[in-house]
Amino acid sequence: MSSLKPDDPRSIGDYQLLGRLGAGGMGRVYLGRSPGGRDVAVKVVHAELVRRPEFRSRFRREVEAARLVSGAFTAPVIDADPDAPLPWLVTSYIAGPSLEQAVVEQGPFGADAVRRLAAGLAEALVSIHSVNLVHRDLKPSNVLLAQDGPRVIDFGIVRSVEGDSITRTGHMAGSPGFMAPEQVSGDEITTASDVFCLGAVLAFAATGVNPFGDGPTPALLYRVVHNEPDVDAVEDSALRDLISACLAKDAADRPTPRDILTRVGSADAENTMALPRLQPGPNTADHTRTSAPARPTREAAPPPEPERPATQVAPTPAPAGRSRRAFLLSGAGAVAALGVGAGVWFNRSAGDGPDAEAPASAPPSTPAPPVGFWPLDEASGALARDTAGDNDGTATGVRWRAGAGGAAEFDGSGSQIITEVPVLRTGAGRSFTVAAWVRLSTEPGTFATVVSQEAGDASGFYLQYSSDEKRWAFARPGQRAVGYSAPAVNTWTHLVGVCDGPRRKLRLYVDGVQQAETRDTRPLPAPGGLMIGRATYEGRPSDFFPGAIRDVRVFDKALTTARIKTLA
Repeated sequence: MSSLKPDDPRSIGDYQLLGRLGAGGMGRVYLGRSPGGRDVAVKVVHAELVRRPEFRSRFRREVEAARLVSGAFTAPVIDADPDAPLPWLVTSYIAGPSLEQAVVEQGPFGADAVRRLAAGLAEALVSIHSVNLVHRDLKPSNVLLAQDGPRVIDFGIVRSVEGDSITRTGHMAGSPGFMAPEQVSGDEITTASDVFCLGAVLAFAATGVNPFGDGPTPALLYRVVHNEPDVDAVEDSALRDLISACLAKDAADRPTPRDILTRVGSADAENTMALPRLQPGPNTADHTRTSAPARPTREAAPPPEPERPATQVAPTPAPAGRSRRAFLLSGAGAVAALGVGAGVWFNRSAGDGPDAEAPASAPPSTPAPPVGFWPLDEASGALARDTAGDNDGTATGVRWRAGAGGAAEFDGSGSQIITEVPVLRTGAGRSFTVAAWVRLSTEPGTFATVVSQEAGDASGFYLQYSSDEKRWAFARPGQRAVGYSAPAVNTWTHLVGVCDGPRRKLRLYVDGVQQAETRDTRPLPAPGGLMIGRATYEGRPSDFFPGAIRDVRVFDKALTTARIKTLA
């Protein structure tokens, strides 16, 4: 949980707000307190979404669906006001992390813990299906792990099994990698679709990876429909058979949730206990993600099974007298995005996995902290604080914007923030990650850099808008990884650039989704200061950014996709 920002409401309805728990595509989630002193989770729709009728309707649908569902393994709705200026929903507060966060930070679950998870989630599906609803988006980030069992949350795209919309041809809802084949193909979605999603969730819990792999979204969806899941890493044969049955391509071949309960037994609360509280990474997810990115135009048909997790585009040497397009070359790819959580999670039972000898009270691993973090939430002055290190930046021509959590406004012609010394090592073999929230005030007519680091005649890297392709990019001199989704003006977007030094890869993530990867053929050392809002090109300041930037984080390692998802 993070503290409330100056522009956050202090109360919603009758509920006092205590801090931020996280956010999703629809809104922010706060920890609140009821008039009677009960801790609750308060979900508030993003202000910019309220102007869109379809979002208010979606929120009202979520409220109606969640109110119908009751059960030990769902989060009950306490209160709601879909017609408020900022619609809100109050549910019980679940003191636990998401399954995704638990696996990312603690590793895969042992077989007994996965069976308990299966029992709890199957019981939750029984509750959901009993009122003629299909969840349609069961995934690790929509499962919270409480001390007494899992909770299924987020009914944002749930549908009645009697509704017309569920069978509409071509309509696809869900999360790639955690969708049933019939969801991908636009066929009829039934309660068996949730069972398929449950199988993918259990495989993730048992192995730490998606059973259909990773990589570009079109390839991932293709494998869901046509390829058999990879569950060989599930060592327990009975559990492996159960997961395989849930992941059957034919919906009629999948077990029902009650069948699953029969096979694994009921969730035994006496066999679950809390580990010490996890330390979540800084929460910046108070910005709105726009609709899902369109498929890249270069993907004309479902691709064959890729050998590597992301599309690779080799750079071409830049000729003499090169243009900016030749100076920074492109690559593309995509993966799916998930959500975040915080708190405590299931302990593996004795005898589960290679770590069974470790005491239950052993401290959990924590995510790698940033080596630099500039919130850019100052109210005035020429100093941009580094709250993770000692590299405060000097701000020139920057206007500090109050409200919406604070941000630095850059004019696109001379505004910049620069540290005195380098923050990252960017030479050969070095790995690093750069992340920031950005909002363009206008479509740039030239390159516009969010973050870079001085390297003499050029910058050692560029997290930027590329005017050649009119797309986001993460670049080195000589090559760049270019995303496929078109940047939107006046829309907050989360950008992450990853340099994987040992593998010599550059990767670009947009709103938590990997959109590009290319080979890093010129790992240029950057001995100068870190720059926010501009770059260096041909020895001169250039590529000034027009718009707002906030929450700039840099890491001295290549973050994983799962870790990046917790930042977006």
